[in-house]
Amino acid sequence: MAILVDLIWELSNRVPHGAPTGTRWQFHQRVDLPGATHQVSLTARINHKGRRVEQLLCDGVRVERTMLLELTCPEIECPHARAARLQWDRYHRRPPPPRPPEPPRVFRLIEEHSLVVDRQQYTARPARFSCYMACPNGAHDSMVIQKTGYDLFEQGTCVAGGVVDVYGVMRPRLPTLQAADAFLRTGHLVAHAVLGALRRPQAPT
Repeated sequence: MAILVDLIWELSNRVPHGAPTGTRWQFHQRVDLPGATHQVSLTARINHKGRRVEQLLCDGVRVERTMLLELTCPEIECPHARAARLQWDRYHRRPPPPRPPEPPRVFRLIEEHSLVVDRQQYTARPARFSCYMACPNGAHDSMVIQKTGYDLFEQGTCVAGGVVDVYGVMRPRLPTLQAADAFLRTGHLVAHAVLGALRRPQAPT
C-alpha cells in the first residue's frame, strides 16, 4: 500500500496548476489501521474556468488535507492522530453500545510476562519510551512521542530494551512481546553458533 502522503503528492503532479481544462485524476485506497479502516478517495481536476479543484474524501466525507493525514497516520500513539480519531468518532460514527459493568478485578502493580528460551527464563516488563519522531504522513513537525514497548530482565538484570535508531527514527527496540521473544531466540541461536565454532577441532597448521 502506498503511503497516503505520496499519493497526495502524486495528485499534485498529475493535475498541476496550469494544466489544460478538463484534466482529471482520481485515486481510491483503503487504509487499514489498528482498530479502524478508512476508504480514502483523492480527486483533482481543472474546471471550466481553468482553476484547479482538489477533493479529499474519507469514508465519503470531505475533509481538509491536514485532517486526512492525521486521521490516517499509522503512528497510533501520536497525540495529533489520537485527537483526529477522537474527533472523527465523535462526529461521524455511532457511539459503541454501552457495556455492562464488569466485576472488580485485582491487577498486579507491575505487569510481567515470562519468556522461556532454551530453558532460560526471562521477564518482559512493559515500559514507555520518549521517542523524537517525524510524522509518517508529514501532517505536523517532528515531536517527542511516548511509545510503548518492553524491557527484558534475567534474574533481575536488564538484558535488552530501550530505544534503537531505525533509519534515523528512534523506536522501542522491543515494541511487542513477539519482538522480545524473537530477540531472545536470535541471541540464543547466535550464541549456539559461536560455541559450536569454538568447539570444532582446529586444523593443524
